[in-house]
Amino acid sequence: MGSPPIPAIPDIHALVYEAVSQPKALDMSSWHTCDTTHCRAGWVVTLAGPEGKALEAFHNTDLAARLIYEASGYKINPARFHDSNEVAMADMKRLAGLAAS
Repeated sequence: MGSPPIPAIPDIHALVYEAVSQPKALDMSSWHTCDTTHCRAGWVVTLAGPEGKALEAFHNTDLAARLIYEASGYKINPARFHDSNEVAMADMKRLAGLAAS
């Protein structure tokens, strides 16, 4: 059996930023803390729905999130999954087009 299909998330940057902007939604120290708290990669897998979860189970969270980002039109540096909450939030805000120019 091969790898599950790789889902794409339309407007991935805006959706990820919207998710992590909720109170206590971002915790970069763990892939998944609970149903409403994840790191950046955990949110990407979660937002991809059942297909994201299947991809995560087949590979791992890091690779699944990278593949989903790429399928969604953005090649992310995997080091971004190890940023602090503040650095990750600033980068996600920038990618969502909400950072000051």
